[in-house]
Formats: sequence, C-alpha cells, structure tokens
Amino acid sequence: MTTSSKTDLFVFGAHGQKPLHEHVTPHKVALLALIYEYCEMKKRDTTEPMIGIGHQVPGYMYQKFTETEKRDFMTTILKLLQSPDLSLKELLDQVQSILQPTLLDNFTDRLREFYMEGVLPFMDFFQELQRILQPNETVPDPVIVGSSVLGLFLRRMIHAFDKLSFSQVTKLYTRYKDYYEAFNTPLAAEESDNFGGSLIDSITSQCGLGKLTRSGLAKSFDPNNLGEGKFGEFEGGFYSHKQAEYFISRQGFLLQHNESEALAPTKLQEKITDMLKSNPDIAEAHFLSYLNNLRVREYCTAVHNLYHYFDRNNTLSGGNAMQVSSKNREEDNISRRYAALNLAALHFRFGHRDESLAALREAISMAQETNDHVCLQHALSWQHRIEEPGSARTASLMAQSIGKSLDLTLPNITSLGIQALARHNAFATAKPASVFDFLLKSDILNCQHSQSHFMCVSYAQKGALWNMYGKRENSSMSSQLVLNLDTSDSGIYHNGESVCISLCDIAKHFTDQGLFTAALDFIGTAKQRFPVHTQNAHIWMSCEQEILFEKNLLNNNWAAAEQAVNNLRGLDDDEACLRSAILNKEKGDIPTALTSLHNLMEKYRQNQSKYTPDYPCRVLLTLAELYIQTGNHTSALSHVLDCLTQAKEHHLQYIIAIATVHLAFIQFQMKLPEQALKLLHTQMVQILSHGSVYDQARTMYCYARCQVASNANSPPKERKTALLLAVNMIAMVIEKFQKIEASSRVKDATYYLARLYNELGYTSERNKCAYQFRQLDLQYPTQNRVMVNAL
Repeated sequence: MTTSSKTDLFVFGAHGQKPLHEHVTPHKVALLALIYEYCEMKKRDTTEPMIGIGHQVPGYMYQKFTETEKRDFMTTILKLLQSPDLSLKELLDQVQSILQPTLLDNFTDRLREFYMEGVLPFMDFFQELQRILQPNETVPDPVIVGSSVLGLFLRRMIHAFDKLSFSQVTKLYTRYKDYYEAFNTPLAAEESDNFGGSLIDSITSQCGLGKLTRSGLAKSFDPNNLGEGKFGEFEGGFYSHKQAEYFISRQGFLLQHNESEALAPTKLQEKITDMLKSNPDIAEAHFLSYLNNLRVREYCTAVHNLYHYFDRNNTLSGGNAMQVSSKNREEDNISRRYAALNLAALHFRFGHRDESLAALREAISMAQETNDHVCLQHALSWQHRIEEPGSARTASLMAQSIGKSLDLTLPNITSLGIQALARHNAFATAKPASVFDFLLKSDILNCQHSQSHFMCVSYAQKGALWNMYGKRENSSMSSQLVLNLDTSDSGIYHNGESVCISLCDIAKHFTDQGLFTAALDFIGTAKQRFPVHTQNAHIWMSCEQEILFEKNLLNNNWAAAEQAVNNLRGLDDDEACLRSAILNKEKGDIPTALTSLHNLMEKYRQNQSKYTPDYPCRVLLTLAELYIQTGNHTSALSHVLDCLTQAKEHHLQYIIAIATVHLAFIQFQMKLPEQALKLLHTQMVQILSHGSVYDQARTMYCYARCQVASNANSPPKERKTALLLAVNMIAMVIEKFQKIEASSRVKDATYYLARLYNELGYTSERNKCAYQFRQLDLQYPTQNRVMVNAL
C-alpha cells in the first residue's frame, strides 16, 4: 500500500487537500450588502451637519442613528456572523425590526440590483468594499477598522472572492439568484401563513423586493466545489469553519448548562451531519454528536462517535507517522488517555460496570506512564464512583482525590469529591453535623471559584439529605435556594439535574401538604424546562407518577393508582414494587402484598449499597402496617423495632417518629394506652413540624383514641374533659383528611366522632355525624375488613 493510499482515508476535500476555511455564499453576500449600506449611512452622519433625529437631510432622506439603533445593529450582525447561513426570509425577519426604513430600502435595493444586473455589479461591489477599510479625503478615518470583527469578516470575504475564477463567480451569482428567488416560493408563502398572515407579502411590499415569476424551491450548492455545479434543495444551512467552531462550542455549552435551550436531538444531529459535509476535518463535531447521543441513550452510535472523534483528532494533529514531532506525539498520548477516560464514563452511563472499570484502568495506566496528575485525578474521581459504593476503600479513594486535587488546584474535582464524600458519610451512619460541615466546605470552594453549577448540586444534595434526615421544611428551603441562585453564564442560566430535582422536591412538599394542584403545577414547570427528549426528564416523570399514585390511593381510586404504578415501573422499578405492595395492602390483597414486601427485603439484603438508608425502613413500616391490619401484633412489633434500629443508626429522625407512632398504635391495640401516650408525646413535635398532613392526621387520631382509652376508668368530670379534648382533636383530624381527599379516612374519623358525641350525650351532633357517615359510606363503602384496623 502506498503512502498516498494510506493518507487518503484521513484527507478531506477535493484533490486530497483540506477545504478552505472561508467561502463566499449568498447569505454572506447579503450580510456584506447590509454592512456596506450601514457604513454608507454612517459616513453621511460624519460628513453632513448635525441634524436632529427625525429631520431629513435634503437629497439623502435618512435619519441619524441613535445609540440604541447602533447597539442593536452591532449585536445582531455579530449573531448573524456566528450563526449558520440563513435563507433570505429568515435574514429579513431578524433585521427588519432593527433597521431604519431608509437603510432597509437601500439594503433590499442593493440585493435586487445584484439579482437584476448580473455578474458585473456583483464584482464591482467587492471592489467598493475595499474602500470601507481604507481612509480617504472625505473620511480621514476608515469607517471600519481592519482589525475589528467586521473588518476581519470583510477582509476574509474579499480575499475569498479574489481567489475565485470567473466561472466560479458565475456559479456563485447563479446560486445567489436561487437564494433571492427562494424568498417568493410557494413553500415560503405557506410557512408565513402558519404564523397568521402573509408575512412574505408584507415584507416584500415594505422592502421593495417585488413579485418574482419563478416558482419552486431554489437550489443550493456545494461551496467546496463551485465549479462543478452540484445542486440540491436550498435550506440555508451551510457552515464555514469558524461558524462550525462557534456552533459546536455553543451547543456543547448548552448541553452542559441548559439542555432545554440546545437544539432537539434530531435537529442537532441533522445540523451536525450538514456541518460535516462542509467541514469534514472538524473532529469536534463527532464529540458533539457523541454528547447528543448520550441524551437519548443511543449506545452504539455514541461509541462510534467517540471512537471517530479521537481517531480523527489524532490523525489531524499527528500527520505522517515518519514526521511526527515529540509535541504531536505527546498530544496523541493525551488524546488516548482521555479517550479511555471518556469511554469509561460512557460505559458507566449505560450500566456496564466491568467494561467501565477496564477502560478506567487503561486510562490510569497511561496517565501513570507519563506522570499526568490531572488525568489521574479525573480517573480517581470516576473510580470511587464506579467501584463498590459505601466501602472503606471508596472512602479512602475520595479522601486521596480531594487532597491531591487541592494540591493541583483543581477546584471542580475538589468540590465534587467533597460532595461525594459527604454523601458517602451520610449513608455510612456519620452524624448529620459532620456531613453538612463537608458540604459547607464545598460551598466555600464553589463561591471562591464562581462554580455556580456545583453550587446548585450542593444545595440540591443538602435538600435531599435534609429530607432523608426528616427535616422536610429545611429540605424545601434548600430546594428553593437552588431555584433562586444567580447561575447565569454568558446569558444562559444553569438548568441541570439539580434544578429538576429541586422542582420535584418542592412538588413533593406540596403533595405532603395536600396541595396536589400546586404540586402538579411545579411538575408542569419541570416539563417545560426539561422536555421529554432531555436526559433529566425521567426525574419529573417519576415524581409525577408518585404524586398521582398518592392522590388516587388516598381517594380509593384503585384503577388510576394502579396505572400510576405501571407507569412508574419503567422509570424506577424498586419504587414501583413498593407502591404496588402498598396498593395491594389497601385493596385487601394481603398475600400478594406480603410476598412483594418480603421480596423487596430480600433484594435489599443481597445488594444493600444500591439503596438509600430510608428505603428498607419504608418497606419495614409497610410490613408492620400490613401485620397491624391483620391483627398480628407480634410480627408487626418486630418489624417496627427493626425499622427503629436501622433509622436510629442512620439518624433518620422522621422515620423514627413515624415508627414510634406505629409502636404506640400497637400498644393501644394491646390495651396499653398509657404507654402509647408516653411514646406519642416524644414525637408529636417532630411530626407536627415536619410531617405530611396525612401523617399528622393519623398521629392526632391515634393520640385522641389513646387519650380516651387511658381515661376509661377516670372520674366522670375528668372523663368528660378527655372526651371534649378528643372531640376537638378529631374535628382537626377530619379537616386534615378532607384536605388531602382521604375519603375513607374521613369516614372512619366521622364514625369515631359520632361515638364520642353519643357518650357525651350530644344527640344532635351525634345524629349529624351519623348522617355524614351514612353519606360517605354510600360513596366509599368499606371493601375489606383489614382497613378497619389501619393506623
């Protein structure tokens, strides 16, 4: 195989040469015309006497530019220079609102002149452009400085046009005619009608473009081969090299900071494909495609693009193997190390733990050979995430990573390492004070280096930890801080996973308060900020199904609750299994619920590191409730005690409080109301401060029943006082149950209130409660006996 045959695989463009970085396109010709006419009017501002705004100068019919108009024009031109080529309709839509009528007319007249007069004014125009960059007798200083953004653009276009042969200029003019005529195609007119009116006609009449007779879609061209005349459908999507670089950096930034602002996956892939046709030597486009495929979890294509990026990047930087310098060889080695590191991250994203560890070991080996400490720290931060979580080795790796990252001044890795260590300690029974002390250090580091993204992650993690520890009000405050942080960077606000988690946390907080409409409104906000095609959409999807399940379960809408469980199963199987068991318990299907709960406990014992500390506690409490409803107090007691032991070990105060209420209810059913009241007194403040409305109502209901039972043998006066206090408390219980639409619970509390009124001798109140109970019983009949014994 010859040398040329070997290099042909990685050499792009016609005749084995790389394509030029700049090409003259119809869109850029239009931009040049717009800049030229603006400069002509600016020269009149400097040569004519000062005239007030709104007064016309004889012979010129123009207005002086205001500072606002100048600023708007410059910002719009900068945006147009950096964006891909647009069609003439899109260009006019963007500039019409910022241009003075005179400037707009001059601009459209210039475009029409190009179209009507042929190639000669086309060539003369580029000669005139050079005058703008050169001083003359009338204007001593050039209108545009050659080293400015516009000056560099004009110089590049003039240089690119000078390189064209006459036949290529003719071809360019032909494409310009197609570009101009595409403004009046039937398709464009149809698109304008979709926006409520003939936008094309209004702009045409205002701009003076006139009606054209040629119909059908106009044609575009291959800028790398103007002489061959390849035609296709014109869409205005051509990228120069600089446009492609800006597009890649912009979309990559958006994918990291605000994915909803980036192009949709399908549209972005189309843009990348179009960009590679014009610039096949841009290896970064393949990495952008790799990031795009990660959004939709497309494994095969993501791997292909990742390999393609690093292979293409090495070849373009390395050149011929016999002539590779030591600098290029070092760049290739760095590229290979980070290629292995990215491959490890890719496998981890898709759950391939063994493959991820193998790629990570390869990256570590190569980094150690070349003494690349930065790459080693990146690899170490991934290693403690990929390896077995919760182990002592993982904690040691985290501590090493934090210390070395501080020495190397890597604040991002240091901050993430501290947050990961805080999470590890929280799950490893460390005291909450020490956990939040770690997060405080991370916050200080984030503020020192203005790492807004990591600040959001820190506050979201604080919210999750506060929620786990049972301080739900604190959790809500942390989540609100995430939403109120000023995270703007280059005009883009951070909108990542932490923001979605915070929105869902606040939605759950509203659900706990019985405000289901407000909760679903927050879910709607999350839907807008994280559309279905984004990679964080599964968070609000899971939260939405959990909220719908809670609402329908309380309202005894079994069909809707079961549908929510089925929808949740594809997003979070463990949570779906737990809620399915709860649903079966409420429906009275005891054997199925018992089997499901025991299976969940067995899965937890086999892989404890997979679950958060509160998950087994919730399963144990559900098992305890199941045994309570069936009258098996001994088994219920053992599960409640197991839950208390595990919750105290991990400092889960809210679960401790709820488990204590279950323990008190078991004692109440075992005819020990005095001991039950003592237990309830210890946890009442915690539940009323941070508990959900449902848990508050259940606790108060249990308290009222225990208080009445404990005064069964008291003197009549004390007995009546206890009954009156219980009546007031049950009234609040009914109000809380009504707030969350727990109709069956309202019925039970109403029945108990009627019994209290009956013992007090309040006949009218008793009859009223009895009537309400009757109405509720007709609407929500008791379907199984086990629900009567429920807490």
